[in-house]
Amino acid sequence: MFSDLDQQLTATLQRRAGGDVDPTPIVEQARHRGRRLRLRRRGLIAGGVAVACVAVTSVVLAFPTGRGSDDPIMPAAALMLPEASGQSGAIARPEEVGADPATVHFSTDALVDGAEWATWSAGRGTESVEFRGPRGQARFALARSLASLDGLQQTLSSAGRPQPRTNVHVGDRPGYAWFDPSGDRKLWFVQWQPADGLWAQLDIYARTQDEATGTAARVRFDSARRCVVPFRLGSLPPNGRLLECSVTLDRSERGPFAEGSLVVGDDAGRWLTVRAQLAPEGREARPAELVAGPYRVWRQGSDVLEMVVKPCVVEAFRDGWGNGYSEADGLTVLGGYQPTRDFDRPDTW
Repeated sequence: MFSDLDQQLTATLQRRAGGDVDPTPIVEQARHRGRRLRLRRRGLIAGGVAVACVAVTSVVLAFPTGRGSDDPIMPAAALMLPEASGQSGAIARPEEVGADPATVHFSTDALVDGAEWATWSAGRGTESVEFRGPRGQARFALARSLASLDGLQQTLSSAGRPQPRTNVHVGDRPGYAWFDPSGDRKLWFVQWQPADGLWAQLDIYARTQDEATGTAARVRFDSARRCVVPFRLGSLPPNGRLLECSVTLDRSERGPFAEGSLVVGDDAGRWLTVRAQLAPEGREARPAELVAGPYRVWRQGSDVLEMVVKPCVVEAFRDGWGNGYSEADGLTVLGGYQPTRDFDRPDTW
């Protein structure tokens, strides 16, 4: 969602600081403040009696007693997925890890402190969660093979000078740890087998190896959570099925949902991604070029289809985040888009 801005800030900061600066905290703080400014501005543009009501509410939310104006509004628990009742964790059912896009088979409550948003994903061989915020950044991933973990792209910034691996234990399980410098910090990578047939990796900024491995030991594999998004896809191309789920949850006063994606594909290797994200203030639909079920759709370049279904902008990516599906297939999928009624309650999604 912010990749272009991240790249521009990273390149500028590294040019001016000799290439060894870690831009992550700066970028995160800029995002954080930007969200706050946009949200406060929304409370000042309504008309009539609503102005007074929203203005009072904005004051209460932005300047509550005993909390700074930049602190998250919602509790850290808002970043957690709903529990998957009746589902076993990874230790009990290792064969289901990464195979069920509706479920993550681990719990990372220990990593949530200090984070302001979390991105969860499940499917296509891996399960992961990434927490970010001015006071905490970490990513945990789980897979049934080491090759699947090694194939993941690094998302936390570092200097690109990984040091040699050392043997460690996470709890009573053997593994490896190494670090990459990141300004005055170290980005630690801890890789281990929580059980036979499973591989896990934690990427986290930490002062020491013991701190990193100690945090890794607090990840639990005896429970499961549901990967949920506030929409369904009611129509798929022939032989298509759900391959992956991804959702970003936020702690701001606008509600927990920030962005969600579902990946659809088939056994022939075709796939596409449908992404819904909260529409910016004042965003309206463009003049329609196409029709998808009850919706009006326009092209965004040659490979992306876009529509506005309030409160979200919804996109279907046929290339980049997709491959092989035609425009007609994309319209079929968008035509079956069904938003939930309550974007504020992930347990109902």
